[in-house]
Amino acid sequence: MKIGFIGLGNMGSGMADNILKYCLSTDNSLCVFDINAAVVASFVARGAKAAESVQDIAKGCDVIFTSLPSSKQVNQVAFGEEGILANAKEGAVWFETSTNELSEWEKVCEAALGYLTLVDAPITGGSEGAAAGTLTMLLGIEEDVLEDFKPLLASFTKKAVRMGPSGAGYVTKLVQLHLNYLVAQGIGEALMLGAKADLNLRTLHEVLQNSCAQSYVVDRYIPKVLDGSYDPSFALGLATKDMRLITGLGDHLGVDLTLASKVYETYQTATESYGPDVPHLSVIKLIEDGSNKKLRG
Repeated sequence: MKIGFIGLGNMGSGMADNILKYCLSTDNSLCVFDINAAVVASFVARGAKAAESVQDIAKGCDVIFTSLPSSKQVNQVAFGEEGILANAKEGAVWFETSTNELSEWEKVCEAALGYLTLVDAPITGGSEGAAAGTLTMLLGIEEDVLEDFKPLLASFTKKAVRMGPSGAGYVTKLVQLHLNYLVAQGIGEALMLGAKADLNLRTLHEVLQNSCAQSYVVDRYIPKVLDGSYDPSFALGLATKDMRLITGLGDHLGVDLTLASKVYETYQTATESYGPDVPHLSVIKLIEDGSNKKLRG
């Protein structure tokens, strides 16, 4: 089986690295493509093949993975004379792992030829999970197709969960991000209440970890606020983009997302104030600046 991977960024490089290890231990091969020549060269040095273009990947591979920043880039690799849709092999399967817009993916699916299987397969677990091979993949896929690819997906995921038919994976990813960003903003307000009341915030964090408020956000994000790093593993601009997708999904499905709209507005304000490239928890700086108090250890 010939496997192609397009997009070797923070997430893609970790996934592709684990797929390469799988290929080297089985009778499979990996071909990679990215605009960053240096990262492509690093994969070639370890046994992968370099593709010259998206078209090269589409024509030569049985399975294609993409890990891209947004629907804009997904559409760029999908459409056109050199895109995946025009060049994919008969029987090929495309796993699209980005955080994408359901409405845009539906347009790609409508344009796809019948002999190409498209799977929305967003992942969660961060760049550390991509490197460790412990991601959770959320799939819009038919069960019989998933069964065929379980060994391959297991090479870089801890769980590959079928959420339903096409589109179900994207919806699930945005649902979990919706809650993530709501709670992320909430911890800023909660910590500021404690700070203004002169509570020891590290002790407060321990209490929250052992209460009904316990969550991944509480466990992972609060220390990144208290040490002043605001979690540099993810950018504020990307978080704001995710919130745009979440509110857009609400519009697309006819769901009134009152809380999401408010949180999106806050993330937009934070991006305008601090720039898109600062750490994503810099949104909490709005609360600090408004209260004239830093949440630091």
